[in-house]
Amino acid sequence: MKGKDVQRMHQIATIVLLIAVVVLALQFFLSAEYTRALRAEISHLNQTLGDAQDELETERETSASLRTELEATEQLLNDTNASLQVCESGLENKTHELSVCLTRNDELSEFLDVTQEKLDLLGTELSSFEEQISLSMSWFTENSNIEVYPASLKYQVDKCTSNSEINAACIPIVMKEEKGWDYKIDEGDDLQSLEEISLNKGGDCEDWSLYFKAAYNYLKEEDRPERYIVSAVPGTGDFEIYGPHYYAEAESKEVGTTEDYVYVICYDSHCIVAISDVEIKNSSDVYKLRGAPAIEPQNGQYMFTIGDTLAPDICSPDTCGDMTYAPYDIWMIITDDDIYDFHYNSAWVGYSDYYRIAEYYQERVEAMNSLLEQQSG
Repeated sequence: MKGKDVQRMHQIATIVLLIAVVVLALQFFLSAEYTRALRAEISHLNQTLGDAQDELETERETSASLRTELEATEQLLNDTNASLQVCESGLENKTHELSVCLTRNDELSEFLDVTQEKLDLLGTELSSFEEQISLSMSWFTENSNIEVYPASLKYQVDKCTSNSEINAACIPIVMKEEKGWDYKIDEGDDLQSLEEISLNKGGDCEDWSLYFKAAYNYLKEEDRPERYIVSAVPGTGDFEIYGPHYYAEAESKEVGTTEDYVYVICYDSHCIVAISDVEIKNSSDVYKLRGAPAIEPQNGQYMFTIGDTLAPDICSPDTCGDMTYAPYDIWMIITDDDIYDFHYNSAWVGYSDYYRIAEYYQERVEAMNSLLEQQSG
């Protein structure tokens, strides 16, 4: 090969080498840029990855918190379900109780209606009972004074008093002597009214006692000063009754004044009268009659002093407890507006006591009726 060819070969090799160098340089340059870009991209990816990791960590923490809340919520739901089950069971029980209550309420309403009807009936009966008692008490008041007698009968009784005294013996004797009155057996043993005593011209012991009390009340109300009440007792001389009538071998005995009260007292199947300065207003007052003188209303003679030795006393649970025999002590007392009896429950009871009891229960019935009306409303 000739020198030109070699030279040319050298030139071509140089050019090829130069081109190679340029290519390598270009590749190097491109590789450095790529590396920088790659590094920048890697750095960006690392930053993004770091942020993603931070977000992931935050999400993990949030997830853990949510998981905890979810578990708490799940527990709460479980507890709530358990509570709901308890409530449901309680509600069923309450529903049953309500049903029972409603049934009982219906029964109670029916009971209240029946009770109110019975209370209304009882109230009517109590009112009737009060009326009967009031009428009975009025009977004693109406028959406590002979002011209702005709003038011709009162005229006879007027002979039994003066400016200083009322003659107890005169009250029965003048009616026997002047009007033909006498002792008469009452088969029914019922108290006669003053009108009946007058029409029958006498009566039994309680009738004579009632009459004597009424005559005394008439005489004591006369417009005269206070007067003594005198009766007859065994003694020397003659006890003047009225006019030409006397008790032989008898003398007078003061047994009270016109300021006193006269009561009918009954003992051992007999009734007489007692004179006392005590006004009997209720059953607890009857024992205050101890010490009061008693006289026979059919002849005006002094009999005894209540409570003295061997004399009748006021019945008490100790002396007349079981009432299985006719007691010697006093078991009945009649005032101007009431009658007191020891027969019931071994205690003294009068119409006034029954009236107060009836009033009390009447008030209770009215209060219960008012309460029932409120319950019904």
